[in-house]
This record gives sequence, C-alpha cells and structure tokens, in this order.
Amino acid sequence: MNSFVRLSNQEKWEAVKESKKAYDGKFFYGVKTTGIFCRPSCRAKTPLRDNVLFFNTSKEALKAGFRPCKRCQPDQIIFQLELDLIKKAIDILNKEYTNEIRLEAISRQLGVSGNHLGKLFKMNTGKTIIQVVKEIRVEKSLEILMQHNKNILEVAYMTGFKSLSNFYKCFKELKGCTPKEYQRSNRKF
Repeated sequence: MNSFVRLSNQEKWEAVKESKKAYDGKFFYGVKTTGIFCRPSCRAKTPLRDNVLFFNTSKEALKAGFRPCKRCQPDQIIFQLELDLIKKAIDILNKEYTNEIRLEAISRQLGVSGNHLGKLFKMNTGKTIIQVVKEIRVEKSLEILMQHNKNILEVAYMTGFKSLSNFYKCFKELKGCTPKEYQRSNRKF
C-alpha cells in the first residue's frame, strides 16, 4: 500500500463485487438508483454495474449529491484514522527495513496493540506486516542491484535478509526470477 495506486474502473468494479476490504480508502462508489455511496467492502446488495459511479474521495461523492451508506459509513473519521495509522507504520517499516522487525515495537511507537495493528494491516491492505516488510526489502534490493556493483550476498544482508536462501525465495516469489537473473537481464553494458 505504498501510496494509492491508480485503478481502472474494471478493477474497482471487481473490488465492489467481491466486497474487498483492501480497496477501502482507495475509492468509493455511488449507486445512481439509491443515491447512496459506499466503501468497496460494503456488504450491501451488489448493484447493477450500469448504476455505479466511482469517486476518489468521499467528498467527491457528497459533492455529486450522494449520501453515505448507513451500513459501511464511508464518511466516518475512524476509517481515515486507520489509514493514517497504517501509513505511519509503513513509514516506520521503510526506515527500519534492515533491522529485525518487531510488531510490538512498531505498535508501541504508534500507541496501539500489536494485535490491533496486525488486524488493521490485514483488513486494509490484504497483507501481513511481514509480507509488507519482505516487499520493501525486495524493492530496496532491486535498487541496490542496479545502482551498485554489489554481489548478491551483500545485497541480501544490506536489505535485512538473514539468509541467502530466504532472500532468493522472497525475491523469486515477488519478482518471478532470482536476483542473479534480474541482475543479468538489467545490467547495462
């Protein structure tokens, strides 16, 4: 969730049909026939696609004349506070990715329990904090592999991986190739 990604209307529609919580806050949708707007995760009856309009913010939906759903309450500040908390946690992870990540330490910095922070992450991003840390480490390793003449072992340790095998496994899982294959295919001659 490193900032909100531009989504196609088809992706948004799929999120609405499947009531995907991970898309909450990324967009809202309004139903023309009812005049109500909702979060993507709303469990209300799925409207017909032709009756749906998408909005980037709840303010846009309100400005267009839609009123908030009483079920999912897309206008409530609690939701924004959750997103702010997740963003702060991701900022911490981006700074501390080379260190051993302790959920309790991060949650203490943010003033919430580790259990609560873990649940918020899973509900709002669809990922665990550990998955996000792995993604951050792999992204950082991409930068190092291309900008510096470092060997794979150095890159793995520089980005917080404790073993080369775990680095290879995570890299291949997220990028579809090994670090060495990536380095070879992107090396400038």
